[in-house]
Amino acid sequence: MSRRTTSHVKGAQQVSSQGKILSKLGLRTLTPAKRALLALSLAMCAIGFIAWMYQLDHGLAVTGMRNSFTWGLYIAIFAFMVGAAAGGMIVSSSIYLFKLDVLKPFARIASLSAFACILGAGLMIILDLGSINHIVNILTSANFRSPLVWDICVITGYLIITALSVIFQMLPSWKRRGIFGSAVIQVWSEQKTVDFSATWSRRVALVGLPFAVLIHTVTALIFATQAAREWWHTAILPPDFIAMAVASGSALVLMVCMVASGKQRLEDHRLAFALMARMVAGALTVHFFFTAIELLMNIWTGSAETTELMHLLFVEYGPFYSSELVLPLIALMMFFNKRIVQKRAGLFIGSILVIVGAFVHRMMLLYPGFNMFPLSLNVPAAAQDAWTVPIAIGEIQPDGSVFTSFWHYLPTSVEYCVVLLPLGLTLFILLYANTAYNPKRDT
Repeated sequence: MSRRTTSHVKGAQQVSSQGKILSKLGLRTLTPAKRALLALSLAMCAIGFIAWMYQLDHGLAVTGMRNSFTWGLYIAIFAFMVGAAAGGMIVSSSIYLFKLDVLKPFARIASLSAFACILGAGLMIILDLGSINHIVNILTSANFRSPLVWDICVITGYLIITALSVIFQMLPSWKRRGIFGSAVIQVWSEQKTVDFSATWSRRVALVGLPFAVLIHTVTALIFATQAAREWWHTAILPPDFIAMAVASGSALVLMVCMVASGKQRLEDHRLAFALMARMVAGALTVHFFFTAIELLMNIWTGSAETTELMHLLFVEYGPFYSSELVLPLIALMMFFNKRIVQKRAGLFIGSILVIVGAFVHRMMLLYPGFNMFPLSLNVPAAAQDAWTVPIAIGEIQPDGSVFTSFWHYLPTSVEYCVVLLPLGLTLFILLYANTAYNPKRDT
């Protein structure tokens, strides 16, 4: 046999081997566009990892955060992804606990969505710690009086629960493909594997549903327990976080489900998509109720602190805050419209509006929260009742100043690149979630 023939045979065997791997993983079912997105997600991870290494070398000084504004884009995305993860598990668990059979074809997608988002959220916390020493310190010398430590504990537990939910729900599919644990269940019949999957998925759902509520409650308490921050210190924040979690998580699951099923299967799952849209709309209704109560109480109080807060919300950051209110409100009206929820484009647009609005909601926790400085000084015979005590920035500004009483935070290019790591990982898993839907079996 000639060298050329031998080389050709080896190349064909390598291609065949790669094809078998893709088939087993279910990635061959992806369209060329989805495979391009898969490659994009891997490129995002690579860019994000390089940027993170740069940040570890130079410290958090390369970000837009400073002493007076210690949480930024990382924490905003973290809070958003925790909410999406909680919402995904709530959808998945509700299917088994409340017998929502119309959503059963998308249970695995909901669980994979929850797993992807909580994995990204956990990674986001690591990125925000800024130093390997800080990461080691929080693991070896944890302060259990800190809500952050409890949040890490809850995230770790939730990651395990979502992973178990994915494993048990995917067992029948993995057995057919001959991967991941099929050796353990190889002797089982198809029906026994399906029954085992359903039984244990239901058991995990019993734990997953309250855990999904708990994880976002603890995340909200990180903010709500900060008594010095007027915008955060409210008992309404935890239930409002949960309402937004259900809305954003359900909207994300709805989008992934529509992508997975394709235009051809819209009619087959019209009732399922309409139900998820109603779940989003119901959660948004609760969110707007809490928002209205919070704004009413702050306006009614009329103190110096609440007056400053209203100025920040409606004047300083007026356009940003308006988008937080208007975008989900438009989605709410769209999802309560029977004609719109019957159309794929309407569902997509509404879901995107909810997700964007939820992210802005997380960012708008930070801007008013940090720019209402909690330190003030009463000066006798002064023209105003109290002077805000400036905070050291931590560096000398071009104008020579080292203190500030207001910080115009803007994420730097390094921050935008770093967040590509968890976002790319999340996108990769969401694309894999497309393989969890089988049109021949799930219709």
